[in-house]
Amino acid sequence: MAGSDDEGTAESGRVMQGIQDFLRGRSRDTVLSALALLALAWADLAVWRVIGLPQLQLAGVALGALLFICSGLGLVLMLNLHTGRREPGDTLTAGIILALGGVVAASIGIWLALAWAVAAASGIGGVGVILLLRGMGLLPQSQLSLGISMALGGGAILPLAVLQPEAVWMLLPLLLLGLGMAGLHHRRYQLAGFVLGCYLAGLGCLGWLVSPEVAAGGLLGGGLTMSGSGMLFLLRRSDREARRAMLTEVESALAGGHPSAALKAANRVMRRAQQDGMLLEDDRLWASKARALLGHRQYDRAITYFSMALEIAPQDEQLWFEKGTLYQRLGQWPGAARCFAQATELEYTFPEAWLALGLARERLAELPEAEEALLTGLELGCEPAAAYLGLGRVLAGMGKVRDALKALEQAIALEPENPNPYMARGDIYLSLKDFERACEKGYSRAVQHQPDLKEGWWKLAEVYRLQQSPELVLMALTRLLEADPDDARALWERADQHYQSKQLADAMGDLHKLLALDPGHQKARQFKALILEKLDGEGWS
Repeated sequence: MAGSDDEGTAESGRVMQGIQDFLRGRSRDTVLSALALLALAWADLAVWRVIGLPQLQLAGVALGALLFICSGLGLVLMLNLHTGRREPGDTLTAGIILALGGVVAASIGIWLALAWAVAAASGIGGVGVILLLRGMGLLPQSQLSLGISMALGGGAILPLAVLQPEAVWMLLPLLLLGLGMAGLHHRRYQLAGFVLGCYLAGLGCLGWLVSPEVAAGGLLGGGLTMSGSGMLFLLRRSDREARRAMLTEVESALAGGHPSAALKAANRVMRRAQQDGMLLEDDRLWASKARALLGHRQYDRAITYFSMALEIAPQDEQLWFEKGTLYQRLGQWPGAARCFAQATELEYTFPEAWLALGLARERLAELPEAEEALLTGLELGCEPAAAYLGLGRVLAGMGKVRDALKALEQAIALEPENPNPYMARGDIYLSLKDFERACEKGYSRAVQHQPDLKEGWWKLAEVYRLQQSPELVLMALTRLLEADPDDARALWERADQHYQSKQLADAMGDLHKLLALDPGHQKARQFKALILEKLDGEGWS
């Protein structure tokens, strides 16, 4: 039995997800269709009153059933369009009981031909709809009183229409309805009124089987709410899908390598959201602008926009990770470490964040914490080559040489063409004064895989000096200058090495190149004068 219940729950979840997916991007069409049904229901009621054709009454009931279905569709739309994290309230059970209870009581009233019971049940169910929305987290606690005011106003019109009071008694429910609609629409919760209006109008039309006054009351109380909410939703264009299409344009431009186009698109979507009054409610807008600025290399502004996005969605671990990556790019390692740590706090199974946190803590010389973060990242399945490389450097810094070398071997096995693990291994052997292995197993292997790696050639020049091999030092400096002919430091070092080897003409050639790059280099001028003196002396060629 338990298995059957689980299968039923899973099937219901799949059906609900299918409905959400189907309606995603169709919110405007859905609202327009419901408003068209409402207009047809009004027209049907008007014509029926003139000619009294029974088929028109049945058509009105059918339209009511469709409007009632639209109430459920509106609820699904609210789930799709909700821009922030939902905070469910404690009114869910009461909302379900009252909303469904209103349907059941109205059905009984229709069966017993009690028009007042249908009208009263519809009004009570309307309050249940508002409580249901609050319980699902689609209506904030601060707006609950406005929603109930709207429900009471719209629902009270139905029994008053049945009892046929004097017109003055309609002012109070209309006042409540107006207060609720004004408050909720000002806060951009238009679809709350749409869901409520569809519910009241739908049940009212179903009550036409008992009395046309019930249908008229439903179409008045629910129709005002529904049409007001629906039209404001369309006019303010607060549809999430409209912005989603524009955000997709930003992402496509960034992916295509067009940061300027991405920035223009981000500016457009933010202006649109500002007009809709949604700018401070949707973190995606700020994040898209931040990414566009990042692609445009405006890093300081990008940090500001990431911060604004996190003000709206502080529980979004991906935003924390992206902001940390930006700090990392700027070399602001304390900020990067804080962001990555926050990302792992929010989502423990976030391997990329653990890897980035470990590398940031390595930069901050927090080696034990870096080791722990990198090991956690490896356990969770982060990029292993980068993690083992970082772990090798961290363990070497902690004096765990054997473990560090094992970690670097793992990195080399995963990416044998990557020069960085060889460089790290060379640094370990250099610190141990094992110059032969530093060269053979470290730096030489690194430049073999990346011949233009300047750092590798500098390290080789340092090792060859320590080994007192001037010819090899010259070779390393020459290869470095092949990779970067304008490296002033390398020209100076090679000129000095040529001088030490008594190759004065070659030293002079390097100094000429250096002075061509930097005419104000005083040391080079003094060195040149010294060489000229030597060339004029005896015993030099």
